[in-house]
Amino acid sequence: MEQEAISRVNQSIVDSRRNPAFIPFVEVGYPDLEFSKELFYLFQEKGAAAIEVGIPFSDPLADGPVIQKASKIALENGINLQKAFEFLGDIKANMKVPLILFSYLNPILNFGLDNFVRELKDKNVAGVIIPDLPLEESGELLEKLGGNNIDFIMLVSPTSNAGRIEKISKASSGFIYLVSSTGVTGVRENFSVMLKDVFYKIKSASSLPVAVGFGVSKPGHLMNLREIGVEGAVMASIFLRIVDKYLPDRPLALEKVAEYIEELYKE
Repeated sequence: MEQEAISRVNQSIVDSRRNPAFIPFVEVGYPDLEFSKELFYLFQEKGAAAIEVGIPFSDPLADGPVIQKASKIALENGINLQKAFEFLGDIKANMKVPLILFSYLNPILNFGLDNFVRELKDKNVAGVIIPDLPLEESGELLEKLGGNNIDFIMLVSPTSNAGRIEKISKASSGFIYLVSSTGVTGVRENFSVMLKDVFYKIKSASSLPVAVGFGVSKPGHLMNLREIGVEGAVMASIFLRIVDKYLPDRPLALEKVAEYIEELYKE
């Protein structure tokens, strides 16, 4: 089966009522599964174009301290890839927004590629991000995902050269994930000065939408992305920080997350 010309993730970003399209992140099992479920529903209600499904991992090299902490707590809660898929099965009927599973490679290999892809399809997952899987080693998984119309979303860093960008752009589907700055995820003041240049290089190599992540956290960031022409914004640490601040009052934490989404997109 061939990959659809425009995937669900791609189409959802194009059709988004938010500019740039809102792509939040949820660490499954943080602070527990019930709260994770509430976040998924809240983000959908608030106009998410897609939601990243974070799978906790013991050595999350691309993540900063906020996500590392959330991942550690989720692991302590017994969450692994199998439990995450069971969770996605529980919310499947209520989720209309495309879900993108974000996992490091080791849990996937332990789970088995065929089992992994079978579960993705069964749970209606639309895309996958694996930050530590190099393009050169992605062929087998890329073929299995493509055969099931599941997007393989790859990361481009600000230091990527034109040749690398072109290869990643051709291998990716759904959207291309442009890392805002070198280093790990986490709230930051400014993006790399090379961001605009790399964005234009990607657009010259691909018609896919581009979403920027790693530190997107303020209205000014979104204004900057709009000015460049970036189609999507991936946001994670800022919402985890808000949850951290207002727990154990769960209704208040959810209310504060909702308020901040509106503040981000106030023009």
